[in-house]
Amino acid sequence: MSIEKENVRFKLDQLRKDKIIYAIESCATNTICLFGFLFSNQYFHNPLRDTVNILLLLIAIGYTLYMGVGNSKRLLNIKKLEKTI
Repeated sequence: MSIEKENVRFKLDQLRKDKIIYAIESCATNTICLFGFLFSNQYFHNPLRDTVNILLLLIAIGYTLYMGVGNSKRLLNIKKLEKTI
């Protein structure tokens, strides 16, 4: 097997692993934001609670969008590299 094909297979493997890692990080971020939301509703009063909840919502949505766009680009790269093999 040529070195070029081996490099392509390595890149494919790394891209697939990166996709999984980003998806797991997004799930963890959303779970932490959910717990933060529940905590803030229990222990904070109105103006601070609303600010914290909006901030947690923006973090959850922002990271999910970041992960989705990044994983879409990785998927396109994976498909392109698979065609070269």
